[in-house]
Amino acid sequence: MIGNDHLRAARHAAESARVPGEHMSRAELAERVNAWLAEHTGRPGALDRHYLGRLERGQIRRPGRDYRAAFRAILGASDHDLGFAPDPRAERLRRAAQHPRTADTTALSQAAEMLSTVRRLEDETSASAVLPSVAAHAELVNHLAEESKHTPEAVGLASETSQYLGWLKIARGEHGHAQAHLDRAARLAMEADDPQRLATALSFSAYRALLIGNYRQAANLNEASLRDSRVDPGLYAYMTIQGAEIAAHEGDSREATRLLGQADHRIERLPSPEELPDNSYWYVPSVLSGHKGFVLHALGDAEQARQAARESLEAMPEAWTRAEWAADHRALAGWEGEAATQRIRELD
Repeated sequence: MIGNDHLRAARHAAESARVPGEHMSRAELAERVNAWLAEHTGRPGALDRHYLGRLERGQIRRPGRDYRAAFRAILGASDHDLGFAPDPRAERLRRAAQHPRTADTTALSQAAEMLSTVRRLEDETSASAVLPSVAAHAELVNHLAEESKHTPEAVGLASETSQYLGWLKIARGEHGHAQAHLDRAARLAMEADDPQRLATALSFSAYRALLIGNYRQAANLNEASLRDSRVDPGLYAYMTIQGAEIAAHEGDSREATRLLGQADHRIERLPSPEELPDNSYWYVPSVLSGHKGFVLHALGDAEQARQAARESLEAMPEAWTRAEWAADHRALAGWEGEAATQRIRELD
């Protein structure tokens, strides 16, 4: 991977306001970008030193329009000088959308890669930060699917994009919009005969129903997500744990305990994270063990639940422990200064 030496050089050429004689640190530049965004757009920025590091290492090639404007203003340089020239992949996708018969396998592969990059960006920012990019990307992917006469590859990617939009809407508490996206994701996955994407869409719908307290619907949807054994083992383990949590909320402690035992067996047999599909890279033992904590809490075992959450967080990559989606895990672990989320308050 080629790093962005242009951005690093521009930062090193900018003097720090905090430490005279030194160049601006990543943390200081991130704070100034966030402040510029708040002043000029009315929206708070979400950058931190870790995001700047990913930019400089080339893991993220081009930030959003407003962020680029902030970098240009603060560092006094152009997009080209900062290494933010348009991504050739995006240009290829734009051409494919305008001339859909050229939307070959490479274009779809690049679209999938871009979606994967945004998923990982969400780990370090928030659902709200990435939602505009995902919505725009969804329009492009949907257009490719429509104009390519619904090839399974294009329809499957459209399903995954809708599925991810549903997840982001759940994270924002927009449950009605979330279900519309997830329903579409399930329909497209069935059309593409894609069991992995269908099971994921159904499991997200079950999670949504769980959050709003519709446990019977959650159970039905989760059971549906488990019907096809062709899904990857990480996702299957997660759906088993989710079934246990639903059973616990319905008062069926015996079924919840039985499913937890099944989940333990599945987690022990998981392949290495590198072998998991890219669209379910987060279904690893450290995260799944944390989800077991929610089952234990729903069963009334607060101490074991707290212990499971703490062990889960300690085993996760550091960036994941700070992620917005890990707020429930942090609240259950009782991390100092972490306010209880709605999900945890409802369990108490």
